[in-house]
Amino acid sequence: MTPIPKILLLGDSISIGYTPHVARELAGRFAVARHEGNSGDSANVLARLDDWLAADAALIHFNVGLHDLRLYPDGRHQVALDDYRRNLAEIVRRLRAAGRRPLIWATITPVIDRYTTKPGLPWLRRNETVVAYNAAARQVVGAAGIPVNDLYTLVMEAGPDRCLREDGVHMTDSGYEILGRAVARAIVGAAPRLDDTGAGASRPHRSRTGRSCPGPTQDP
Repeated sequence: MTPIPKILLLGDSISIGYTPHVARELAGRFAVARHEGNSGDSANVLARLDDWLAADAALIHFNVGLHDLRLYPDGRHQVALDDYRRNLAEIVRRLRAAGRRPLIWATITPVIDRYTTKPGLPWLRRNETVVAYNAAARQVVGAAGIPVNDLYTLVMEAGPDRCLREDGVHMTDSGYEILGRAVARAIVGAAPRLDDTGAGASRPHRSRTGRSCPGPTQDP
């Protein structure tokens, strides 16, 4: 029996949350893998990328940025926008150099400012900064011809107040489910030639919740 293709999900805690949903959606068609732990910022991705690529995946769905755009009290971002742009370009170059596999870039998901800019936090995040980092990333991946899975717009349309927890960054269970379905659809759309499992391959599951996050449930 021909082994089913392996998909590597590369990203931060948002991808940790949606990975089980992606695996469920793609069960029987693709083997969904993920590197250990949180990817952190783009500098950390560059430092760890060779280890993560050892998974020998047939397709990589990747994202980085939520850590980069953290704003500290001294006014600096964890990774400045220009450095983020350069790091992402190097990540793309190294992904391409590692093999001719399909790549999918996922946009950074929104944050809710009233939670992420509260006094006393060790760092802040602002949604306008998410927009700026997403714009920079689109320039980089667009120049490389990499398709974009626009998770930012998906969450904005579904409703951030219903999809995000009260930390303003992480998703509710239903929010992660919506992201997982979107990631699964992007993988199926980008890799039809990898899906050679024939009649046993089912379409990704469609939840009855649709694209709306059904209530502000909390992750356990």
